[in-house]
Amino acid sequence: MLATLLTVGIFAYFGFTYNLPQLFITTGTLVVTFFLDFYLLFLISRNKKNLAMMLVISTFMLNVATVPFIAQGFGFIIAVSIMLVILAVVGLTLDSSYSTSGIALAIISGVIVILLDNQLGTGRIRVLELERLTPLILIIIAIPISIILIREFNHFSLQSKITLGILLTGGITVATLVAFGVNRVNFINTFLQNKYQANITKKLESEISNTINSEANEIKNLLTEIQNDTQSLARYRSNIENQQLLLPNGTYWNATENVFQLPGGQLGNKDSAISSIYIPNTIPFSEALAADLNASINLDLLAPGVLESHPEVAAIYFISDLGYTVYYPNINLAANVPPDFDPTQQPFFTIAEPANDPEKLPRWTRPYQDPAGAGLIVTVSVPVYDGNKFEGVMSVDIQLDRVTQIISQIKIGDVGIPILVDETGVILAMSEEGYTFFGLEPEVVPFNESPKQTLFDSSTSDLQEVILQIIRAESGISKFSVGGVENYLSTTALEVPGYKLAFIAPVNELNKEVTALNTEVEEEVSKTIQNMSILLTVLFIGAFIASLAVGQIITRPLTRLTETVQEIAGGNFSSRAIVETGDETGVLAQSFNTMAEQLTETLQGLEDRITERTNELEKLSQTNAYRASLFESISRISRIINNTRSLEQLLPQITETISSQLGFYHVGIFLADVHKEYTILVAANSEGGKAMLARNHRLRIGETGIVGYVSQSGSPRVVLDVDQDLIYFNNPDLPETRSEIALPLQSGSEIIGALDVQSKMTNAFSEEDVNILSVLADQVSIAIQNAQSFQNSLEALEKAERAAAQLSEQQWSNFHMSQSLTAYHFDGVTTQEEKPNQKIQSNHIAIPIVLRGIQIGSLKLSTTDPDRKWDNNEIAMVQATAERTALAIETARLLQEAQKRASKERTIGQISAKIGSLVNIENIVQTTIQELGDTLPGTDVAIQFTSGTNG
Repeated sequence: MLATLLTVGIFAYFGFTYNLPQLFITTGTLVVTFFLDFYLLFLISRNKKNLAMMLVISTFMLNVATVPFIAQGFGFIIAVSIMLVILAVVGLTLDSSYSTSGIALAIISGVIVILLDNQLGTGRIRVLELERLTPLILIIIAIPISIILIREFNHFSLQSKITLGILLTGGITVATLVAFGVNRVNFINTFLQNKYQANITKKLESEISNTINSEANEIKNLLTEIQNDTQSLARYRSNIENQQLLLPNGTYWNATENVFQLPGGQLGNKDSAISSIYIPNTIPFSEALAADLNASINLDLLAPGVLESHPEVAAIYFISDLGYTVYYPNINLAANVPPDFDPTQQPFFTIAEPANDPEKLPRWTRPYQDPAGAGLIVTVSVPVYDGNKFEGVMSVDIQLDRVTQIISQIKIGDVGIPILVDETGVILAMSEEGYTFFGLEPEVVPFNESPKQTLFDSSTSDLQEVILQIIRAESGISKFSVGGVENYLSTTALEVPGYKLAFIAPVNELNKEVTALNTEVEEEVSKTIQNMSILLTVLFIGAFIASLAVGQIITRPLTRLTETVQEIAGGNFSSRAIVETGDETGVLAQSFNTMAEQLTETLQGLEDRITERTNELEKLSQTNAYRASLFESISRISRIINNTRSLEQLLPQITETISSQLGFYHVGIFLADVHKEYTILVAANSEGGKAMLARNHRLRIGETGIVGYVSQSGSPRVVLDVDQDLIYFNNPDLPETRSEIALPLQSGSEIIGALDVQSKMTNAFSEEDVNILSVLADQVSIAIQNAQSFQNSLEALEKAERAAAQLSEQQWSNFHMSQSLTAYHFDGVTTQEEKPNQKIQSNHIAIPIVLRGIQIGSLKLSTTDPDRKWDNNEIAMVQATAERTALAIETARLLQEAQKRASKERTIGQISAKIGSLVNIENIVQTTIQELGDTLPGTDVAIQFTSGTNG
């Protein structure tokens, strides 16, 4: 179903994308198949698997069979897909009886599809993009099917395996040879095509470069010639100034007589003259100006000839540094420009001024729209000097229409886009196809303004690199792709005036000859492959028939042997195989008969062995159950140890638990005395053990019984039969003991006692019991240590509390004796000290004030209401107050004692300081008596010396 949806999506996509409604036929059949798959799932759920799989094969074949009638180039892919799907369905889902017929159906169907695709011809649609995807689709289908077939290969019948093996090996060999042959044919074909295409491409690129360079040279020569003529006119004007070659000033033409003032104040001349004179109204007419103008008018002798020889020249004019203009042809310039128009401020003059052109070279302006209607023009300006004196600028206006005509005629065949731009990418000339290619509209340039539209204004982002290449490259040819279309780009630079000429043409349009040859070659190769396919198909069918026959011959004896095996498996142990041949299958049949005889004999003793094995499993089960009970006992004893702190409670519980969980009739725990002479029974579970506890039963360490031995050696001792053990102590309180084990209880390296376990059965303790009881002994040792530590801690705490209470009682007794403490009471307004014999109300409740267990006072409450009942909250509050009062009083007492002690130390220090500064005995004695008297007023102080003898 997923593969169907994927195929539907692919065919629908290419049908919509390439407007191929024929593909919707296959798409529709696949959609119907997708919904039919739900019915097939229903049949499978009803245990009709064979019918469902037959329908799967049928619908798949019908779907893919429509493709060769619609599109060409898919025959091999469809044939392989049909064979893979049929083999997968037959091999994985149907009974083995369908294997041979399924293989035959797969091969025949694939052959028919290939023949059908070859015979239908080339009148069908062809989608190259879809053909490129078909190998990928085939791989996606083939990989999972192949993996499943390989994994399930062992489930196929032997005849199917042999047939597939023969076909596979033969197919791989033939496919390898065919692939090699096709590869070599394609290689040779590709090699020749590439060589031919390389030659054609080289020739084409050379033609493009030569054409562009030729046209560029024509434009360059035209502009260079005009530039040279302009330089000649400039030199001529300079020579007139320098050498005075012509008639004396005013002889040929006199400015004073021929220049007149116009209504705007500007000066001009008649429109019948050869040249047009213009003097702005801002410049006064002087003799010097008239003399200079008389010299410049001699340009009439050369300028008209230059105009006549260059039709693309719109105007020639000289602008003097004095401000006047001599213009050719005569267009009555003074009447057509504003009266105050200053030509010396225009770009065609300023670019050649000394400040902007110190090298005195020709300069070109940016193209601009001619106000006189001559279209887009560009001006070349050459400075005119009289020695080192700047006299003016000689300029020529060139119409770019002639250049545009030259560019528009550039074609290679019938295609090509010529482009002329300046050094910044501003478009100067380009065909309509060029504007369409770059996604632009032709610019309308206003009068006297320069074009502003550049190639960088293109909305196609893929062309930005191409535009940069046009602007930056000097000359050369390259290729680029836009929208999947490959194009040539040829560029060259025009040294005069620095423009770039480019030419763009699609590669396919120029390579039509190569494309036609490739198509013809591909058709011939396709016919050859079709003939080879037919031949290979015939050979494949023959190989299939031969493989079926060989498989039948090989598998017949094995089939009969399989039937015999199935009879024996069904319970007929008397069935035997028939030995038909003397080859490996005959040996196999004979060996099988021998094996059947041995199997019959083996089955006869099998029941006894099964019974014996069953008994062993029962014993093992009992052992496992016993082991589980041991682990449960350890768990319970661990819980007891963790929950009990007192040895008096802990040890009896341990003995009872071990006895009840492990089934031993006596368990006892012995602890060594402080002198390490005797080990004393401290806990037991049996009646005899309790009797021994009553009489304080003890054993001498190292001398009496197994317990005494273990208490000294520190090693466990197991007695499996007490009658055979010399160390065993025959205890009259435990007369039923037949086996015994004693394990040491240790605290680190010190032996503190022993765990004694006795049983009524001989050989009652296995190695596993010893391990379990050893673990229990370690736990008991740890429990005893923890309990003893806990008991010692409690005793130490109790002693500390008694000592603190005695100290507090003594301190409070001394404090009470040294202080005149009485009672205080609160009368509802103030707190007052009780006076002797003062009558107060009888108290209804009295709370002792206790400090460290010593009562140091009472907190008494009384009320005028004789029926007042004190609730629990009030009592709890009074008790809390009493506790905090005790702490506060104790804090105050300790502070007072600390202050007294500090005062005493301070006084002693002062007396010691005074005495220490004296050296006379009399002074020392007097000072000592005086200081003590001052410190202890009302006290007689005396110092009496003795002879220094004892007593």
